[in-house]
Amino acid sequence: MNFRETFWFEKPRELFLLFEYLLWLLVDPSKFKRIDNSQIKKVLIIHLGALGELLITTPLISSLQKKLDCKITAMVKKEMEKGLKNNPHVSEIIIYKDSFNENLNNLKNKNFDLAVIVNPASFKMGILCWKAGIKYRIGGFTGLKRFPAILFTRRALHISKKHSLEHCLDIIRKIGIETTNPKIEFYFSKNALTTANQKLKKLKIKDYIIVHPGFGKDEYPSRLWPSERYARVIDSLTGKYNFFVLLTGTLEEKTIIESVYNKLKNKKKVKITPGMFSLEEIGVVLSKARLLIAPSTSVVHIASSFNVPIVNLIPKKRDLYEWRPWMKKEDYRVLFSSKTKFNPNVPAEFANEGLLEITPEEVIKTAETLLKKKMQR
Repeated sequence: MNFRETFWFEKPRELFLLFEYLLWLLVDPSKFKRIDNSQIKKVLIIHLGALGELLITTPLISSLQKKLDCKITAMVKKEMEKGLKNNPHVSEIIIYKDSFNENLNNLKNKNFDLAVIVNPASFKMGILCWKAGIKYRIGGFTGLKRFPAILFTRRALHISKKHSLEHCLDIIRKIGIETTNPKIEFYFSKNALTTANQKLKKLKIKDYIIVHPGFGKDEYPSRLWPSERYARVIDSLTGKYNFFVLLTGTLEEKTIIESVYNKLKNKKKVKITPGMFSLEEIGVVLSKARLLIAPSTSVVHIASSFNVPIVNLIPKKRDLYEWRPWMKKEDYRVLFSSKTKFNPNVPAEFANEGLLEITPEEVIKTAETLLKKKMQR
């Protein structure tokens, strides 16, 4: 399938974003301000999205820090700071609060020269950074349900069909920063390396693949592949190869993990680990894995940072070009059925049944192909 294919049901979204961008061009005088990169020494990056979306911004962060030789502060939601906790390009992390005034007070005396508002590039975020006295403000991703965004010195228009990482880099291209060979970055501490290895030793496994069947709190059922299908894949792979399977996930995903485990015929070579590993530790565990099988969630982006082969189960057409693994094409496979029908009468996250079109046989065959390539290296 062509990743840049345009789907009829996305046209209204694209038209609205174009209209909103043109409105900014017409009414916002901030766009006339010339940006002098030599004056940029302190940068604020705002990203209020989920963990996987935040990891996608890491090439933007490293490029800014290296090219401008600046100090970078990130503002993120609580619990998301763990994605940037050990990132050497981030000097400080500020937790976003529900109170506008509290956020404003946290930013006011920081003397930032530039705000890169990745997500959401909204009216509220523009006002926040303007009132905080930040001279230059660059906007990235916006949405359909927000008031038209103004008070941005530059804005990127995200309507072309390409990976979200490329969209992120488009934002800093607005100040002349180009990035060669961008790579998602995930860092873990020496302590996490030690504790993760201790836990793996306790599980008595060294050689393994990871199956990560969950996606948070069951809020997105379109991303959940049936547990009996995961079980068939695991039984097949453990029957053919001499390695273990780690079923990973958070405590929130414990029910999903146990459902897969209970349907297995051969449980001896499978370990379930709901909530066992911290995010840092799961980075360590992923870095040592032969293969990852998972839906579109944050572990896919962590695995891609370590070039771990990935079988990615994708339910939504837009995910094919926006959220597929960012790595060499030969190291991952995206499974999705082109037969999927879009139902405009239900919310977008429930509208596609593409995941149900994927068969266990497809996943098994794809996994074996990637494992064979890895063994040949």
